[in-house]
Amino acid sequence: MKYAFLTLLLLNILYALWQWQERVPEAGPPAPKTAEQATAAPLPAVAEPQLPSPQSLAPALCVTLGRFATAGEAQQLRQRLLVLDIAAEVRPREVVMGTDYWLVMPVVGGERHAVLQLSALQEQGVDSFLITQGEMAGQLSLGVFQRQDHAELRREQLQAQGHDAHVHALSRKERQYVVEVGGASRRLVDQALLSRLRADFPSLQHQYQPCSPVAIEEQIP
Repeated sequence: MKYAFLTLLLLNILYALWQWQERVPEAGPPAPKTAEQATAAPLPAVAEPQLPSPQSLAPALCVTLGRFATAGEAQQLRQRLLVLDIAAEVRPREVVMGTDYWLVMPVVGGERHAVLQLSALQEQGVDSFLITQGEMAGQLSLGVFQRQDHAELRREQLQAQGHDAHVHALSRKERQYVVEVGGASRRLVDQALLSRLRADFPSLQHQYQPCSPVAIEEQIP
């Protein structure tokens, strides 16, 4: 009887374990998503790049007042603005005033040959001098003309005498000075202020331009 009881007890335990395994699903890899599920699933948010605004890309504008032939005149205007709590700086400007036409004779053979050629031209009454600086150093200048047709006419005359010369256009530049006002101070330069300033500076002009880089004081004489 004892062995029969133990056998029945063991069978009951095995049957209970079998029933429990049937109820618990077997673990396995997740089932793949269908096309509908994959389409419906929201995509992860991607941060859009921050593009600079057009205002940040545009160069800062300053108002320039002038122009003056000397730095001293520009400094007088700057001091006048500083008294009014308007920050300003003096800036030099290279202004093209016009174009000159330089009649030049090329010389081959160095400076000694150029001096001999110069002496021969002067003996013939041709106004000339030796160029000692710049990209045309070592050549002979036969005159500077304000009009191209005058330079070409003179070149033809010299060519008829057996002298080969070329016409070079040369920009005539002049250094002038302006007073530049930028930043918050630019809004203070209105028409009323400009009218008052022109009482002391009759030739005063004003225009809006991109602000200059930071000036180096040693570059302003």
